[in-house]
Amino acid sequence: MTKPLLVSLCLLACAGCQTGSLSPEKPVSAGALGDAYERSTASVRNKYDGKEIVIRGYTLNPPAMPQPDADQGSVLLEDNDSQSVSKVACWFSKEQAVEFSRIKGNQYLTVRGVFNGERGVELKFCKLVKIE
Repeated sequence: MTKPLLVSLCLLACAGCQTGSLSPEKPVSAGALGDAYERSTASVRNKYDGKEIVIRGYTLNPPAMPQPDADQGSVLLEDNDSQSVSKVACWFSKEQAVEFSRIKGNQYLTVRGVFNGERGVELKFCKLVKIE
């Protein structure tokens, strides 16, 4: 096989892999994630710790915006439709504050962040995907 043909095949194979990874993820329900964490912290941490995931949940209140002496703000997500009392804390940076300032409360949100289960159900480095 000639070298240019081999390079072309490799590039085509890589392009095919990228297309699959760009497909949108189905969001995990904030309440379902919180309930699963309460049932088995180890299982949820094993599955999600350190991984970027997408969460959909309801927020009653506007986010706590980063204060001048703080690096992060947060918003709490829960399930509005169930009896779940679990909440997911979503931490965002000052750079994301403008996006998160659009949240007024009593809204469904979809966010993307890195799961951290050390102190509860939390997402770090959150980015706002959608406000409903």
